[in-house]
Amino acid sequence: MPHSSVMRSRNGNLKHDAILKAASRLFLKLGYTRTSMDAVAVEANVSKQTVYTYFKNKDELFCRMIEEACLKHTPSYDALVDPSLSLQDALNKIGHGFINMISSSRGLAIHRLVMAEVDRHPRIAKLFFDSGPLRMQALLVHYLNHQIELGHFVIDDVDSVASNFFAMIKGRYHLRMQLKVKPLPTAKEIDSHIASTIALFCRMYSA
Repeated sequence: MPHSSVMRSRNGNLKHDAILKAASRLFLKLGYTRTSMDAVAVEANVSKQTVYTYFKNKDELFCRMIEEACLKHTPSYDALVDPSLSLQDALNKIGHGFINMISSSRGLAIHRLVMAEVDRHPRIAKLFFDSGPLRMQALLVHYLNHQIELGHFVIDDVDSVASNFFAMIKGRYHLRMQLKVKPLPTAKEIDSHIASTIALFCRMYSA
């Protein structure tokens, strides 16, 4: 009986992942408007009822796609507050995770999708913002508050400072990558940019 239960759980996870991957392919290929739950079912090779068993509507599928893309690049809070990790190294993890999230081929495709659909479906911009950038912002705010409690930083408006950190990380490279304007930055240039941003950030706010 336990074996049967494990198999059902495993099959359920496989179907969940197949549906999400199918929806992601369709969203990025067809856009939000032209992607239907029927089409997702066909693409995932499952019934429409099965799709609704795991996801109540298209908005939820869209949110999960964004969350998965973000989680792929977002360090865990526990990893950031590991005593063996320096403050600069933790910020480096956040900075690299953020730039990788917004400049990866998938991240850029999702951003273009949202911008293309925002006039017809303003709510998907809110879904995108809440499921992606806002989650990363909350992570940094949480981490900075922890560092303030430890006496490492002095910051009055943590939320604004966190926003400024990400704006500095985006710097001059993000728009170039988004528009595919060459020469695109090399990995070494991005590493150098993030390191200099963190150094400036720490000079501004270190206790």
